[in-house]
Amino acid sequence: PLNINSEEFINNILDNKPIVLVGMMASGKTAIGKLLAKKLKRNFYDLDNLIENEMNTSINEIFQNEGEEKFRSIEYRQLTKIKDYNSVIASGGGTYINPKCHKYINDFGFTIWIKASSNIILQRTKNNNHRPLLAGSDIIKKIKKLLKIRSPIYAKAKLSITCLLYTSDAEDEGLGVD
Repeated sequence: PLNINSEEFINNILDNKPIVLVGMMASGKTAIGKLLAKKLKRNFYDLDNLIENEMNTSINEIFQNEGEEKFRSIEYRQLTKIKDYNSVIASGGGTYINPKCHKYINDFGFTIWIKASSNIILQRTKNNNHRPLLAGSDIIKKIKKLLKIRSPIYAKAKLSITCLLYTSDAEDEGLGVD
């Protein structure tokens, strides 16, 4: 099992590469990323937050006003601006699916797939409306379709971790960092 009690050991194995968390929206990349960064004494970056800050608008609004293709272009540009090798990066749900981002992430960092079931993703997203790919009705059907398409690509990550918690806040479940 992966033991992150020795940040020096883990950081040496990673050869100063950033850790890039990939996976579906609401899988826990941000919550786990923050904890992992704290434990390993690394900086934390949330790609979606960086995009929203740069564009001064929400991901939802970018999708609505510019479309997904333009968003993916912005996402790639923002991803390549992160030059911090001592970091943990929570990517967006579709980042690793974009072939350009996929190649860049594999060259630049150590990838970890945060896996979550369709039921966990539904539980975490059913009461929010800021997930553009889940807009409208029949959310579970959309989640299952995205998982079917994306899982084989996420599976190319170097390591995978299965999330079994229904809450999106890992610290609420007693997974706080020592």
